[in-house]
Amino acid sequence: MVTGCGVGGSLVNFAAQAIIASRFGAGQNVDTYVFSLGLPTFLAGLLATCVSYIAVPEITRATADPEHERRLSGRLLRGILVLAATLGLGALPALLLQPALLLPTGSTIRDQPQLPLLIILAWTTGGVQLVNALLIARLNAVGRQITAAMLSLPPGIVSILVLLTIPLHAIWVVAAGVLTGTLAVTLVGWWVQRDRFCWRSGSQTSGAAIVAIRSSVWLSVVALTCFSSYAVIDSFWAPRTGQGALAALGYAQRILIGAGNLVILGPSAIAVPILARIAVNGDVVRFRQTLALIVLSVGGAAGLIALGILGFSDEIVFLLFQRGAFDAAAAQQVASALAHLAPGMAAMLVGVMLMRAIFCIPDSFRHAAIIGLGWSVLYFALSGVFAKRGVTGIADAYSLAWITMAVVGSVILWQRAGALQSAGGVETSSC
Repeated sequence: MVTGCGVGGSLVNFAAQAIIASRFGAGQNVDTYVFSLGLPTFLAGLLATCVSYIAVPEITRATADPEHERRLSGRLLRGILVLAATLGLGALPALLLQPALLLPTGSTIRDQPQLPLLIILAWTTGGVQLVNALLIARLNAVGRQITAAMLSLPPGIVSILVLLTIPLHAIWVVAAGVLTGTLAVTLVGWWVQRDRFCWRSGSQTSGAAIVAIRSSVWLSVVALTCFSSYAVIDSFWAPRTGQGALAALGYAQRILIGAGNLVILGPSAIAVPILARIAVNGDVVRFRQTLALIVLSVGGAAGLIALGILGFSDEIVFLLFQRGAFDAAAAQQVASALAHLAPGMAAMLVGVMLMRAIFCIPDSFRHAAIIGLGWSVLYFALSGVFAKRGVTGIADAYSLAWITMAVVGSVILWQRAGALQSAGGVETSSC
């Protein structure tokens, strides 16, 4: 059911991307739109993933005491609202700093008159996404995974409605649709659990769970950069390879995200709690056996999908996007990027499970941070080396970085699992 809802959301997002491709193609307009999303998407995605990896287990532990769970959820929501407002206000300095830091001097993105408006809408959307992440995280934590998964549908649906009802040929309409859709899903997420947040502050809410979150959050932020830093890295290197490169990578990544959801949503929601319970009991052998089964299952399914994408990338892009302003040349560029990104998608899905598993092992935040930061540094460096080959070069850098991370992460996690022997029964496990 969780996977089905995720696939439904991906199909809706595909439809939205097809409309964008038909109306705006893959040139300056979409380059500018994708660029505006780069930095706020990175920050919002990073913080949202931290909520998923850290706050969910803490809320889950508190469910035995409903009143304590309400106070904890309320305190977390207050903190997230402050972060969300800060992220939204980040649009003000970003109006000057984002283009200055990321764009080359002669980039056509600088000449797009709608760039300031797109930056404002993108950073505002990032703030709203952060609130939505906590609302969905709480639903997952209390066992309402299907309701949480169903919330993936409204953003795309609302975006499509905005695109179809506003006939203006202006790229800001796309950003406005995404913001409207994100606001809609956040309101729905709040409505279905509006009575489960206690707004009263008190000493009872500042127990071990809050201390655990505070002490580990900065290392978690560093660790999870590997799942969102690609947006900023692409925004830096792709404009240096020519017009349309950033748009091509953006379209290809959308396809891969949808395909990856087929594999990862179910295991993330179901298999990881199993690993968490095994870790609490300190059963090293069973932990390793279960982890190997999960990784092999996810890796095998992801590999089959990657092979399908490699063999039919031209047909996939033609079916989804080639119409209207999206011509054959744009389709070929996106198809090339898609084929070269596919191996990286398979390795990245394995990396997701490895990172979730390492968070189940006590005192492993530092190891996770090394893996996450290492991936970001490696991808940036490889992109700089391969950028002269254009879009396919950056895509190859992405795949090579993820394959390396999957191998190194597997070795580190296998070794760290031995720590469960001495930590059996400890309730401060990170997952």
